[in-house]
Amino acid sequence: MFNFKEKEFLQTEQRGLDIIKDVENIVDNICKEGYGNLFFVGIGGTIAYAKQTESIVKSHSTLNLHVENAADLVALGNCHLNKDTIVIIESKSGDTKEIVDAVDYVHTLGAKVIGYIGDPESILSKKVDYVVNGNSGPYYFWFSASLRFMYNKGEFDDYEDFINNIQNLPAILCQVQKDADAKCEDYAEKYKDAPIQYFIGSGNLEGWAYCYAMCILEEMQWMRTKFVSGSNFFHGTLEVIDRDTSVILFIGEDNSRQIMNRVDNFVQKISANVTVFDTKDYTYDDIDEKYRGLISPFVMRAICQRISVHLEHKRRHPLAIRRYYRCLDY
Repeated sequence: MFNFKEKEFLQTEQRGLDIIKDVENIVDNICKEGYGNLFFVGIGGTIAYAKQTESIVKSHSTLNLHVENAADLVALGNCHLNKDTIVIIESKSGDTKEIVDAVDYVHTLGAKVIGYIGDPESILSKKVDYVVNGNSGPYYFWFSASLRFMYNKGEFDDYEDFINNIQNLPAILCQVQKDADAKCEDYAEKYKDAPIQYFIGSGNLEGWAYCYAMCILEEMQWMRTKFVSGSNFFHGTLEVIDRDTSVILFIGEDNSRQIMNRVDNFVQKISANVTVFDTKDYTYDDIDEKYRGLISPFVMRAICQRISVHLEHKRRHPLAIRRYYRCLDY
């Protein structure tokens, strides 16, 4: 496989697993002390990660959860945010401007903040009330935090079993990348210069479809994309799909699969350029069948990492290059 660093990948995933105990201790202490509600606050990719776990919380729990874009929250406020609120954030750099502003803002209202921060010496590591340092496991952070709050509320009794199951994820996701690689390379070769591409997802993959289209392909590859949710596809976007339109479907195994099947049935009749990435196509025997829907975001992200490797090479465009982001003062 081209540019496949198996040992590094396994180590990265393991570091994600290694933060779970720290997250559990923080959440358990907060639950013992008591809290009013939860706010997931992010910007760009981090709000996309938050929205994937929000989908799970909404369909499995009565937790009082609000998800806010950091810039919108500071500008517009939210009347549900108060001194009893627990805010959860993520920042790989530890100095994301909008997140820093949001943390300062929620602190003025007395809320406390849990942060998953990449740089332990960064401003956000020092500002948040509870810090988990690391930059390798955003899903492990968001999933363990969300599901632990649910578990402590008596709404996810399978928590310990689920965490035991995902100890197998590093090896499973590594094999998924191997199994998906040929398809990822074919996609990259065929659509590396497409004038525009439509990325569609739903349920707990809706946030990832948005994140991959905008935060990876637009930001890191300067490719023109549009994200649309599977549920909204039939209220506008369907009219601009034709024979030559590149459409990419991210299909998972939660209850929103029926929504994506409807989209799939339509676009296959209209476009000759449909690419479907479906988590159901991959085998992971060491995960209990009942958790397949929950871990669809882990699997789809692993697949997309291989797409990115091939696009970077075929477009001769390193993922790290930016024209404007953190390059200009804006």
